[in-house]
Amino acid sequence: MGGVDKGAVLLGGRPLHAIVAERLAPQAKALAVAAATAPGWLGAIPGAYWIGDAVGAKGPAAGLLGALHWLESGQGPDALLLTSPIDAPFLPPDLFEKLDAARRQAGAPAAIVRHAGGLHPVFGVWRAGCAATVGRAMADERALHRIALKAGAVECAAWPESRPESRNAASPDPFANLNLPQDVAAAETFLQSKRS
Repeated sequence: MGGVDKGAVLLGGRPLHAIVAERLAPQAKALAVAAATAPGWLGAIPGAYWIGDAVGAKGPAAGLLGALHWLESGQGPDALLLTSPIDAPFLPPDLFEKLDAARRQAGAPAAIVRHAGGLHPVFGVWRAGCAATVGRAMADERALHRIALKAGAVECAAWPESRPESRNAASPDPFANLNLPQDVAAAETFLQSKRS
């Protein structure tokens, strides 16, 4: 996306941060943005916190570790963290419910999404107390899915998959990330078809 702030990218005339916050708010007690620096739009999300990345860490795992430490220090090891990227405007309304059910059923500290044949570890539920195991896993790994699995996360494949050729305007990929201008254009096309 040319280095732009993805949270400020417009989709259907609204910034992604507003769309994602609206989808996450019913699933969480509070919202926070994990990033190296506080985004300029943070104040547009009522009551949202900024959590800095873990010192010395990079990539999505840096945000995850920073958020886990922040949550554990404020609410204890049993507090739960729901994670989602800022560029996922179609994330499911039952993300927390299904991930946490999978986590509890397995007796695991975390659960991440498996969908359409792949892992999507940026969508997850994590016990704050797994911060230490995530940190240890980061010593050997950079890829978030491998860090998650080393930290004991289970995979949750609770959402129906649609074959790419059968996807239509009524069912966008709930775990699609808008990484390219073409992705934003495709999401705009979906929204326009939904309105008409």
